[in-house]
Amino acid sequence: MNIIETVFEWLLAATLRASVLAVAVLGIQLALRHRLPAAWRHALWLPMLAVLILPVLPEAPFALFPQQAASPAPVVAEMLVETAAPVAIAPLESTESILPASRAPATTPTLDFLAILWLAGAGGVLAAGLIGYHRNMRRIRASATAPDRILQASISEAAHEAGLTRTPRTLVSSAVVSPAVTGFVRPMLLLPAGFPAGFNAIEARLILLHEFSHLKRLDLPLNWLMCILQAMHWFNPLLWFAFARMRADREVACDARVLSIDATDRRAEYGGALLKLQCVNPSQALSLGFVGIFERGSEIKARIRKISAHRPERAAWRLAGASILALLMVFGVTKGQEADKEPVQADDSIPAADQPAPANPAEDPGKAAITEKLNSIILPSLDFEDVSIEDAVDFLRIRAAELDVKEPDAKKRGMNIVILQQNPAPAEAAAPLIRELRLRNVPLGTALKYICEQTNLGYRVDATGVTLMPAKDANEEPALPAEDARIALIRDKLASIIIPSLDFEDTSIEEAVDFLRMRAMELDAKEPDARKKGLNFVIMNPQAAAFHIKELKLKNATLETVLKAICEQTKLRYTVGDSAIVISP
Repeated sequence: MNIIETVFEWLLAATLRASVLAVAVLGIQLALRHRLPAAWRHALWLPMLAVLILPVLPEAPFALFPQQAASPAPVVAEMLVETAAPVAIAPLESTESILPASRAPATTPTLDFLAILWLAGAGGVLAAGLIGYHRNMRRIRASATAPDRILQASISEAAHEAGLTRTPRTLVSSAVVSPAVTGFVRPMLLLPAGFPAGFNAIEARLILLHEFSHLKRLDLPLNWLMCILQAMHWFNPLLWFAFARMRADREVACDARVLSIDATDRRAEYGGALLKLQCVNPSQALSLGFVGIFERGSEIKARIRKISAHRPERAAWRLAGASILALLMVFGVTKGQEADKEPVQADDSIPAADQPAPANPAEDPGKAAITEKLNSIILPSLDFEDVSIEDAVDFLRIRAAELDVKEPDAKKRGMNIVILQQNPAPAEAAAPLIRELRLRNVPLGTALKYICEQTNLGYRVDATGVTLMPAKDANEEPALPAEDARIALIRDKLASIIIPSLDFEDTSIEEAVDFLRMRAMELDAKEPDARKKGLNFVIMNPQAAAFHIKELKLKNATLETVLKAICEQTKLRYTVGDSAIVISP
């Protein structure tokens, strides 16, 4: 999957989450109406922007968006080793389709087309906005003049009243239809030619305070961010509406701030100033990139009503606004944590070949209990790299105690795992190391088998636990599910699953295997259990990932035929194991 498709998939998830948050914010605003202070009404939109920006949402125990899993009960097992020789695959809990956690499914032509269409649309919308911005700035600068001394003094005084530490540069131009601020790094105040003609001193001051309030509230950089996000989500009309409502709430918040600066009630003067500005040029407004007292879609009637109803903010409602914003941040800008999966319980609906082998009644009850635990304790995740056998065994002991949910007595949970050293041990012998091993949702017995294969050890089960020892001394292993039935089931799927169409060109072996996983899951019509559809493929040895398929086109071929053709081109081979198809040099 290329970077455009990756970004596009993240974008689709982000636009869905943001749409849900936008509906939630609109609902909250509708329920509280005028009670919520204007500044907090505008601030409620910030979680929506956060969801659109963050590439990865933080996790929380409780969240509006649950973490999605790849399948209802996935069994994932991936193993990377540095030796060129293939390693036998130990039995897993079921023959379900397995998708390695570190790889994404192969892309489809439809996704490719949609990703390119989105990129073209986003580029077009962003280019149109930038072209309009630069065109307006050229017209403004062409007729721009510096403010006279009296106006500059009024501007400096208003900037100080608004709380700015420095007065921004000011341009007076006949191309400006209403006061606005703009700029990337250094903000700039734009005023119409002749300003403040037509306004008394109080009205002119209130208009300047409005523009400087935008700068104080950092509305200008926030507006540029909104322009970029609107271009990226050009296909989502709900977000376009949400951005329009956010801009309207921003203007109302600035109006409220202007009225709160003065101890004197200035509602009549301020409302009159807005009406005069509306009468000067009611149909024009600056394009994206400008923040002004009037913009496209400004609701002058609603603003006048809110100005006339303005009252000092109550502390209780400010606290309510902060609380609602905090809740939206916690529940809306996080995703649910993925809890460790419960061990898979065997039931009558699972074929006998897929269930752990029952303990032999004739054997020692203690040994039978250990064998049962090796089959029933499921490790959700295991990730070793250059780990000593002692550290690995310590990890297994701890996880076994935590995951032994069948044992009612807390003191008896888990099992004892000991390492029997060779006696006497050669002085030059190095402690066995597990170079690299990653497993997902596998029985404890399977994990032990993988570990022993990498460290050239064996293990024996008795009534007291499991003993690891040199392989030549180990003569017993735990009972694991029958292998012949599993291998026969996998071979049957290889012969019965038909791939309607396959077209590879300069495709890596990893991408080809991802495609086969996905198609096998979709086309496994004979498997009634959705959790067990498809097949598991494992690529052994990192060097195998470097192989590429130059060109391969097949129609209505069995999965077995496809695998043979791929292996012929890449000089690889495949082996049918009892839990997976292993591809190796």
